[in-house]
Amino acid sequence: MIHIFYLVFSQLAVGGLGLLLIIPKGLVGRGFYRLMGSIYLLVMILTRFANLAINRQPISLKNFVFSWSGHDSAFVAAFLFLTLIYTISLWMKSQFISRGLLFIATILGVTWIVNSAQAYLGKIDLPAEAFLLPLQFLVSSVLLGAVNSGMWFGHWYLVTPRLPVVHLKRFNLIFLVSLVISIALFALNLFLRWQSENATPLTPFHHIVFSLRLLVGFGGSVILYFITWYCLREKAVEHDAVGATRAATGFLYVAMLTVFTGELCGRLLCLEIGFIL
Repeated sequence: MIHIFYLVFSQLAVGGLGLLLIIPKGLVGRGFYRLMGSIYLLVMILTRFANLAINRQPISLKNFVFSWSGHDSAFVAAFLFLTLIYTISLWMKSQFISRGLLFIATILGVTWIVNSAQAYLGKIDLPAEAFLLPLQFLVSSVLLGAVNSGMWFGHWYLVTPRLPVVHLKRFNLIFLVSLVISIALFALNLFLRWQSENATPLTPFHHIVFSLRLLVGFGGSVILYFITWYCLREKAVEHDAVGATRAATGFLYVAMLTVFTGELCGRLLCLEIGFIL
């Protein structure tokens, strides 16, 4: 389970922090970025704890700071450090420095996610797994980041009601695109599993997890996308912009739960039965 937690939280941190770049500079105050930096810094601290557990290191302040082994630990350290420096920089006056740190962290994060897939290739029984697994991890990063950062951005319409709704719609569009790609990869891997002669059989527990992945992770998320889209349609916004964004934010919160459920189930199936689901 610790591997599943580590993968999902690392992908959340990278996707969520990186997608802050789609918000135009100066659109929202520093309070929003400070909140998001603090959230993803906490996510990275938890990810670091998981990294220590994977490397069989006791959880302690000394090990947290000084115990680093392997390439993945180096990526965790670098991304955690950049997230910390980025969050601290938000209390300074230079937007240029903060934006630059965010851009550098995003590049490093994408590299980290691609690299993290290499450690799990031996567990995957698929043709072209060296391409499909990093792609799945990147798509999951965007999907997790879109619903989480999008949900928090939606809350900011209560602070600044005059924010253009188009920016919340942009998060919702990225949510849709990444969800569609994830479903397409799911279908492709199901087909490859069906073609395989050595596929690991599913236990009753795996059938339950598979059903959650399909019905909640994908089915529930698709339904919630359309509800959110309906809340943000032009007619609803013209009638009551604050009410529309508030409703959309609420449904994005529920979508965050369905996406997390789906991704946790997907990583579990990936690690236990050797297929990217």
